[in-house]
Amino acid sequence: MSRKMIKNIVVGIVLLGLIVGYYFYLSSRSQKDAQSQGVETTTVQDLLSCNLEKNYPATPREVMRYYNEIQECYYNEDLDDDTLKKLMLKSRELFDDELLIENPEDTQFKDLKEEIANFHKEKRRIFSWKTDSVDEVEYNTLDGENWASIRSCYVLNTNGIHTKTTQIFLMRKVKKENQDRWKIYGWDIEENKPE
Repeated sequence: MSRKMIKNIVVGIVLLGLIVGYYFYLSSRSQKDAQSQGVETTTVQDLLSCNLEKNYPATPREVMRYYNEIQECYYNEDLDDDTLKKLMLKSRELFDDELLIENPEDTQFKDLKEEIANFHKEKRRIFSWKTDSVDEVEYNTLDGENWASIRSCYVLNTNGIHTKTTQIFLMRKVKKENQDRWKIYGWDIEENKPE
């Protein structure tokens, strides 16, 4: 490799680190302000207070982290309809426009409530979740558009029995307000691989 190429790679890595660091600084600043005033916040409050217009997650992995935290609140917390709807609207800010068209807000809310009710009826909870590491995210370009594929593995607890399910999320990079943003285009359940 030439010196110029190595220099460009190093500069790119440093810039990415600065962007990620600045995002976490901004998103944690409001939490620190609340803590310094002696106010404890819940995960739900933290998620709802995040301004995605100003502090949108910079990478597919960060988008999935925020999305999974919302999912965990959906299924593990006892939320009233108003709070549930606000959380759902936050998750929709992560969706690609085509996914939003396919999932009208009212339909999504009705389906979400039914799914959560079934989850609670079966005494199921999200025990833990894990998203692909930075190195495992797959990037592609198709017809001039940038795409990313990332997996999230969820461990569910149903009456003390743990089961694992993995979903593959497809994201598309879109330009919004002069910023590139990774938006969730869709997802599917990954077939279990034989061991």
